[in-house]
Amino acid sequence: MRHTFFGGVYPAVRKESTRRKPLSRLTKPPAQVYIPLTMSADGPSLPAVRPGDRVTVGQVITRPKSGGGGAAAHSSVSGRVSAIEDCPHPWGAPSPAIIIDNDGQNTRWMGRPGSLEQEQITLELLLNRTLEAGIVGMGGGAYPTMDKLRQAAGRVDTLIVNAAECEPYVTADYRLLLERSDQILRGARAIARCLGAKRAILVTEGDKINAAELVERRLRRRSGGVELCTVRTRYPLGAEKQIVQTATRREVPPGGTPIQAACLVLNVATVFAIQEAIFKGQALTHRAVTVSGGAVSRPRNLWVPIGTPLSLLLEEAGGLREENPLILTGGPMMGTVLRDLQAPVVKNTNSLLCLSPWEQKKDTRETVCIRCGKCVETCPMHLAPTFIRRALRRGELDRLPKFHVEDCISCGCCSFICPANIPLVEWMVKARNVVEKGGDVS
Repeated sequence: MRHTFFGGVYPAVRKESTRRKPLSRLTKPPAQVYIPLTMSADGPSLPAVRPGDRVTVGQVITRPKSGGGGAAAHSSVSGRVSAIEDCPHPWGAPSPAIIIDNDGQNTRWMGRPGSLEQEQITLELLLNRTLEAGIVGMGGGAYPTMDKLRQAAGRVDTLIVNAAECEPYVTADYRLLLERSDQILRGARAIARCLGAKRAILVTEGDKINAAELVERRLRRRSGGVELCTVRTRYPLGAEKQIVQTATRREVPPGGTPIQAACLVLNVATVFAIQEAIFKGQALTHRAVTVSGGAVSRPRNLWVPIGTPLSLLLEEAGGLREENPLILTGGPMMGTVLRDLQAPVVKNTNSLLCLSPWEQKKDTRETVCIRCGKCVETCPMHLAPTFIRRALRRGELDRLPKFHVEDCISCGCCSFICPANIPLVEWMVKARNVVEKGGDVS
């Protein structure tokens, strides 16, 4: 029996409408792409082009700040820079973006680094190409991947390739694994060797039987090098600390990172992007996105240029068949409500969901906490959300540090399971902010 993590919930999977849909390109390329300066959790980048400049696919158009912060971004189409101005952003408030008019020629940048073979890849080359390609965590975190690789070099013995994708509806990583498994396994081997990791483990869920069988066949043909770990579907398996515990039986210390447990966790899409960078010299310009939900006419998986307006993805999926849907980027458990469909695909956008009223929580009226303890039973971080909420409501802020609220990963399990419909995850975020500000409620 495999080791597993504490807590978690079992939301309806609802992946049937897209799991058999292969990745397909847009039939109508975007007339304009919007490349935000902010696509990294490390902050905004600096523009490397000006309005009027001609650009080609893969050309650098933003660079990290000299003192650190941000990640490089590249043009995903060829054409002309028309403006640099505030545009809608899927993370929330409008953000400065480079607007490029697409000329439809798809002209490749001539300065792309050359292709390399497996034996030519060194740690220094891995770090440099990952930095130059502008790769960030593509599973949701958007943290600069080069920084993670540099911190992990010589300090980890296990590389974990995260293909769990436990959020309902989302199948982008599943299709990527199914269609590009050779490249992903090749990238995992190269990363593990460069970092000095003795093991490379690809973790996926047992219900992804086609992908698991395909990977097994590839591993037998290539004489291994990567272990396959299939586990029972449970949310939030895809979270770093939970997947480390599931795959290795190690626990990440409170407030720590997987590196402190001698592990490095990389999303499967991130590994694919690294492989494209180190072996082919290609920058991160495209990614897989699932368009799904009961309000979508023809749900599908798309391979799209970064910067494509999300409205175009919805149009490619046949538009809406129901009115007043709840529109999200990301999964229904941790996704962000989208206010403007003109917001573009960014590097960590894995899905666009349009949920019908019947897919949303029917009764959202908050009632009195009945002290059932379900939020405590399901919290994968061993926290007590109901007691944290009570301390906040009573103004007992000095008690919050004792509850270790900084360990909350905002997975939403507590809100999902609460029979009183209390938005506990919102209370947890507020409590974490209070602790970070040193007891300031404002």
